[in-house]
Amino acid sequence: MKIGDVQLKSEILFAPIAGFSDVGFRHLCARYGAGVTYTELVSAKGLVYGNKGTDELIATTDIETPCAVQLFGSDPEYMYRAASDERLAKFDIVDINMGCPVKKVFSNGDGCAVMQYPSLVTELVQAAAEGSKKPVTVKMRAGVAGIPLAVECAVAAQRGGAAAVTVHPRYREQFYSGRADHSVTRAVKAAVSIPVIANGDIVDASSLEAVRAQSGADAFMVARGALGRPYIFSELAGKPYEFDVREAVRTQVRVMREVMSDRVVANLMKMHMCYYFKGENCAKQVRVAAGEAKCVEDIFAIADAFAKR
Repeated sequence: MKIGDVQLKSEILFAPIAGFSDVGFRHLCARYGAGVTYTELVSAKGLVYGNKGTDELIATTDIETPCAVQLFGSDPEYMYRAASDERLAKFDIVDINMGCPVKKVFSNGDGCAVMQYPSLVTELVQAAAEGSKKPVTVKMRAGVAGIPLAVECAVAAQRGGAAAVTVHPRYREQFYSGRADHSVTRAVKAAVSIPVIANGDIVDASSLEAVRAQSGADAFMVARGALGRPYIFSELAGKPYEFDVREAVRTQVRVMREVMSDRVVANLMKMHMCYYFKGENCAKQVRVAAGEAKCVEDIFAIADAFAKR
């Protein structure tokens, strides 16, 4: 499958997840075969104004190919300026976030608030495409306040030149609860001629096949199902793999340390550690130990103490 002129490694993609799609974890997902990796959402205005922390969000490694940067914002001028920033030249795809439901983003008119204005969807895509000269994609939800908007917004995105759309078919008010309604994704697929990517409730092979049947999508995005399990991309592709949590933790930390302070790395790794050991008998002990961790060495000690040998 292609997005614009970008050939994907696989039809199974790793979603942008705030607090988890750091460069280290994306590196692991790419190593295990994710078709595309996406950065955490990056403020278009923050990029333009050089906000602290932006460079950490847009750091990449050589094996992340293809890789997409996800921008959010509701001002076409800033979207153009951000997309044309030379720091984004290394990315293959520019993705526009129109799905973030959190109050801070939504109340500022960004994220899925943009879906309430389909003409703005078109303008933002046009601005990003003109600024980046690269394929532009849009990630959206089913709608806002129970009002279905995905089909109209997908058509608007295609009108603006979008190369693909990703549909997470939950309404803004659902956040991440309930079931994703992939009949919405199927309706989007029927309405546009560009590739459609299905996102939501893909955690294993059986759920992938269920979403494939329900949505008719061209590609599939794994989000929370990948947390603690970067190997899921090999698993879903039916490819053999080996996974050692101690090695994974050390690799993730090593990559993160290249662009982040040890304090930031340790704090980000606390939640990752909980997911690495989720479902294990030691999960509660790991959560307690992670909460008390003060430094990277503490993170390594947790991995060494609780990993199966």
